[in-house]
Amino acid sequence: MKAGGSIQRTALAASLSQAPVFAGLPEAELVRIASYSSIVPLARNEILFREGDPVTGFFVLRRGLIKAFRTIDGSREQLIHLVHPGQSFAEPAIAGLPGYPAHTRAMEASEVILIPRRPFLDHLKQRPELSLRMLSSLSRHLHDLVGTIENYQLRDAGSRFVHWLRSRCSGGHGPAEIRMNTTKALLAEELGTRPETLSRILARLQAEERVIVKGRRIVIPDPRRLDDIQFSIP
Repeated sequence: MKAGGSIQRTALAASLSQAPVFAGLPEAELVRIASYSSIVPLARNEILFREGDPVTGFFVLRRGLIKAFRTIDGSREQLIHLVHPGQSFAEPAIAGLPGYPAHTRAMEASEVILIPRRPFLDHLKQRPELSLRMLSSLSRHLHDLVGTIENYQLRDAGSRFVHWLRSRCSGGHGPAEIRMNTTKALLAEELGTRPETLSRILARLQAEERVIVKGRRIVIPDPRRLDDIQFSIP
């Protein structure tokens, strides 16, 4: 659905401004990007694109949850990344890849903004600062990918979960609160473990009073107490 009219473009521009790749851009630039972008609604479990599909552009998630994954042996899914509202994804594909490098599926009713490849590349030629932002975004993706690989290789499931918690703390020593925006099964998949294993890890952290679980919220009274725990759960 094309964003039409100044009010719709302004609303779309406001959504784009939430993505780090566009944060801080002047409103006029955001409105211009919005003018050639479009909103794509997705039903739960609907595929946005498949691995190898021709690259049409990259995306910003406006609402919902997107799973990026690859298939193993033609059927088993291997999670690569979960995309949350305000995050952009598939930027590397517009840099010259012939097709998207993975599949993406909406895990719930979602809405994405498609920033089409050709108009955006033309825009980059006129606005060099946008090119620098894209390079920064690509660097962030690479850094996250390397961190994910290292996390899987060097840590057991408990340590991966603690790392996941720690990365969402503000960095201070005071209490922190994390809201789980996904199901336990999906979080376990993101961490490369099983839901029952994640339940055991959470139970241990609660028993040792390192975390307090309140529904979908995890309260961490003192984040520093997560640093000295040892696990042996694969």
